[in-house]
Parts: sequence; C-alpha cells; structure tokens
Amino acid sequence: MFRTERPAPRRRVGLRRLVFFLVAFVLSLLLLARVDTNAAPRVNSSHVNSSPAKFAGAFVDWGPVGREHTLQAWEKWLKQPPSSVVGVDFYGQANWEDFHKLTWVPGIWKKLNPSRNVVWSVPLTVPGTPLADVANGLHDGEFEAAARAIAEAQPRAIIRLGWEMNLSQMAWFAKDHEADYIAAFRRVVGIFRRHSDTFKYDWCPGWGTQDTPADQAYPGDDVVDYIGLDVYDFKLEGSPEERWNTFYLKAPFGLEWHRDFAAKHGKPMSYPEWGVGNFGDNPYFIQQMHDWFVKHRNNIAYAAYFDVDGLWPTRISNGQFPKSQKLFGKLFSR
Repeated sequence: MFRTERPAPRRRVGLRRLVFFLVAFVLSLLLLARVDTNAAPRVNSSHVNSSPAKFAGAFVDWGPVGREHTLQAWEKWLKQPPSSVVGVDFYGQANWEDFHKLTWVPGIWKKLNPSRNVVWSVPLTVPGTPLADVANGLHDGEFEAAARAIAEAQPRAIIRLGWEMNLSQMAWFAKDHEADYIAAFRRVVGIFRRHSDTFKYDWCPGWGTQDTPADQAYPGDDVVDYIGLDVYDFKLEGSPEERWNTFYLKAPFGLEWHRDFAAKHGKPMSYPEWGVGNFGDNPYFIQQMHDWFVKHRNNIAYAAYFDVDGLWPTRISNGQFPKSQKLFGKLFSR
C-alpha cells in the first residue's frame, strides 16, 4: 500500500517541472516573435541599401571601346553582377538609309557579350514619312531587316517602339494622327513577332503633358508588355522638393499617372530614360527617383539612366554632377 502511494509526490514534482518548462517555452516563443517583429524593417532597409540590377541599366557613351565595354565599367562601378543590367541603344532616326545602316549594331553587342540584353529604341518612322505609310506597309522591309538583326543578336530584347510620341520633335508625333500611330505600332509589332516570340514591347511616352495627351495614342494591351516613362529633371520653378511634387510626382502624365495607368492595364512599369542635368546637380532628384523605384519595385520591369550628354548634359559618371554622382553610386550599388 505504501509502495503504491509513495511515487505520487514525484509525479507531482515532475508535473510542476513540466508546467514550468512549458511556460518558459511559450514565453521564449513570444519573445522571439517580438524580436522578429522588431527586426522586420531590417529586411526592407536592406532593399534600400542594395539596389537590384533591374534599376541599374544605362544608355552609355560609345567611347573608344564601344557601348558594351563602357557598360561593363558602369556595372563594376555599381558592383552589379556582370551582364546583369540592361543596355539601351537607338536605331537611326535621320532617314531610312540611316535606319537601315544600324542593322550591324546588334551583332556587335552580341559579339562583345552574348549574355547582354538590350533595350532597342526603334523609330516608328523617319522625317518626311507619315505614320500612315508605315501603317499601310510601305516600309515593312526596313522593319523586317531590323527585327531580323535584333532577333539574331538579342532574341529577348525589349523593343521600345515609337517612344515619346507625345513630343512634337519626334517624327512619329501622334497629335492629330493617333489612329495612324496606333496602326503603325501594331503593324511593326506584328513584324517583330515573326522573328522572335520572346521580344518584349515597351510603349513609352515622355513625362508630363508635353505637346499632346499620351494616353490617346495607347496601341492596346495585346501589343504592349511594359508601359514606360522617360523622366528628366528640368529647369522648373520652385525648390527641388516643390518641383518634385508639382512637376514629377503629381503632374498630369507624371509618375502617379504612370503608376495608375500601368496598373489599369495590368502592365509592369519601366523607366528607359531618366536623369539629372537640365536643372544641374540635383541629388534630391536622384534620391526621389530611387525611392520611387524601391517603393514600386515589384511593379517595375527595369530602369536605365541616360549616361550620355545629349540635348543637354545628363552624364553622371564623369564628375560633372559630383553630388548626384556620389549619391547615385551609393543608392544604385548592389
């Protein structure tokens, strides 16, 4: 009888120990959960401090070694993996002869680096040729040659066709010719699709109201993969902060419009051209563009800085905008 009852206190001691360990275990889990919740922002901040390659593309100078080698130097500066950023290039725009001469350039990119993907800015027409002629097939041969050359070199290329159609200086300016622009865009996409089924097509206006509403020339979801926007820091009124909100973020056909328009059509955004320079050295603009990219990182296909001095100085890698250059190197590095 005593033998059967004596173990009981030990069971009670064992039970108390079990309860103690269970309570300690639960408290530990709660503490870890709290620590993990507090640690969550560290994951997000790592994204801010380590930009993905898709934000680090560029249009770079040809220079003495060609755009591919210049782009490799750009990648090294930003510590991005080799061949990870997109290069941007342009087909000839002056006339059809100039356009046709560029068919050898995709092959040069491939020869120097077959792993590089390229965003090809392809004119939708040239000065003196109305969009209606392209829409009616009078220049299919030129586009067939371009599509063949690009498909052989970069079959996954992004074709930025008839970009900035809302600017009056473009030969394919769409104002009062929206139907012809749309028909020409759709026809040329059809030509390119015959040469590669992995091309992506980027419809890309210039930011702001410009000279005509861009959305009136949207060619259709079935021929567009990315909805782009070219954004430059211009000499506009107000402080950098005021100008950002007024002329870039909330302006008609600005960044918020771009975000909403792309979402409405179920398309990723892109930024094939952007840069400082017209206003001058403006690191605030660099910071804000970077933050916009990061905020919308899941809905952006790629971005490319315009690192060439064109109509105005925009190159950021040569020291002419030292504050912007320093911040760019910090923000867009891996």
